[in-house]
Amino acid sequence: PIELDSAQRSYVTSRTQSGYRRIKGPAGSGKSLILAARAAQLLSEGKEVLVVTFNITLLHYLMDVAVRWPNAHGMTRQGITWLNFHAWCKRVCEESDRENEYRDLWKGSEGQAHQVLSTQLPTLVASCIEADVEEIIQRYDAVLVDEGQDFLPTWWSVLRKVCRKNGEMLLVADATQDIYGTARSWTDEAMTGA
Repeated sequence: PIELDSAQRSYVTSRTQSGYRRIKGPAGSGKSLILAARAAQLLSEGKEVLVVTFNITLLHYLMDVAVRWPNAHGMTRQGITWLNFHAWCKRVCEESDRENEYRDLWKGSEGQAHQVLSTQLPTLVASCIEADVEEIIQRYDAVLVDEGQDFLPTWWSVLRKVCRKNGEMLLVADATQDIYGTARSWTDEAMTGA
């Protein structure tokens, strides 16, 4: 089983009144353990959960941790949706029958990948979700983001659109691990209202 101290356990077994929570801490402080255990705990409560990361390797680690949460009863791999952000975007576009628009974003984007990632892709995905009156696109009771410093605030905003009313959003981040140069965009001003 996952070993957590009392503070970590309280994050796993509780939620904020607003449903939004940001956990910041240095490498090795247990942020990912908390996120994986929270995902498993929510699953055990019958919630539909989306866990999103920037890279695929981290997803596999989180899946391995989540299955160790005792309340999950070994159902975390099947019961939780585990995706990296780009795979989730592609899935939303496919579910909306707009995969051609998704592919077109990348045609001739050499040297402009940042523009596609920061603006065009989130705009397309937001458009897909907003046009989805029949709710063909999966909605979730909880959306959990690990290594949030690798995300752009526009990505967080579009993920919010698939969180059900009165749902829960969790972002864990360590600004000192700024591998992709995105952590500086997570200012308190950028997080206002998020």
